[in-house]
Amino acid sequence: MGNKIEVVAFDLGGVLAYRDLSSLTEEELILLKTYLHRRNIQDRDLLEQARRRIDEIYLKIHRLNAGAVPTLEMLKDLKIRPSIWTNNIREIDNWFEEIGLYKYIRREDIVNSFDIGSDKPDLEFYRRALELLSNKPNDVLFFDDDKRNIEGARLCNIDGIEYDMSQDLEKTVEEEIRRRL
Repeated sequence: MGNKIEVVAFDLGGVLAYRDLSSLTEEELILLKTYLHRRNIQDRDLLEQARRRIDEIYLKIHRLNAGAVPTLEMLKDLKIRPSIWTNNIREIDNWFEEIGLYKYIRREDIVNSFDIGSDKPDLEFYRRALELLSNKPNDVLFFDDDKRNIEGARLCNIDGIEYDMSQDLEKTVEEEIRRRL
């Protein structure tokens, strides 16, 4: 008999969602790259243009994994709290609003490296995530597509599971939860 899982945490990119850059114009691609590397950009005009358009660009490129909503519904039925643990920019919140993700995940259950000042796989990220969610490591399952992030979680005694988008998200999550019952 395992521990009761209280939270299932998901990486955003590569698990719950993915980026599709195919719809971007060349100018939008340049603005996206400028914004993502803004700390190293010297051209202030280009940087300001990227800042003004990043919301629009983010809405255009992010796609939800087809299994995301059924998985979040399943967690709701099991009375398990979903969470997102992401290294992202603050503007991703506008995409969450646009697609209605807050119907499934509470704002306070989203841990963004931008807000906490530490990126995965830094161990401080996981410690802060647990603190923010008020959970112990053995209460949490964490799904990520990056082995380094899984290893970081495991070093903090969080059960990390490597996931790739070719897997059925709902089935994978359900199997991992059942294995721990």
